[in-house]
Amino acid sequence: MKVRTARLITLSAAIAIGVGACDDDSPVVPINHQPVISSLTAVPDSVGPQDSIVVTCVASDPDGNPLVYDWFTDTRLRIKGAPGGVYLYNAGSVQVFYYGTPWPTDSIAWITCYARDQRGMHAGSNIIVNL
Repeated sequence: MKVRTARLITLSAAIAIGVGACDDDSPVVPINHQPVISSLTAVPDSVGPQDSIVVTCVASDPDGNPLVYDWFTDTRLRIKGAPGGVYLYNAGSVQVFYYGTPWPTDSIAWITCYARDQRGMHAGSNIIVNL
């Protein structure tokens, strides 16, 4: 039993001495950068009752990670295929339909896209469309 105890103490001391030591063989943790949105476009740039537009987000990731796109809009627009109509996760381009009536003092609506790299970084952009 004393031999095992002695070995355990020796091993523990060796581990304690090595804590904080750095050598050339230590693993490097990769840095994750935020994606970059280069464009967010709506074609056409206005939408009327019973019309639709296609919104496309073009983004890239400096680290080469694959991206997914999350979409959100205000309550006057509906995103095709979205549960509840106002948000859709993990989609590329989206088709957006005019749903409501414009507010008396406002003739615009917004659509937001977030590009995510699935490692915790994202970038967002808004586009305004005319109603």
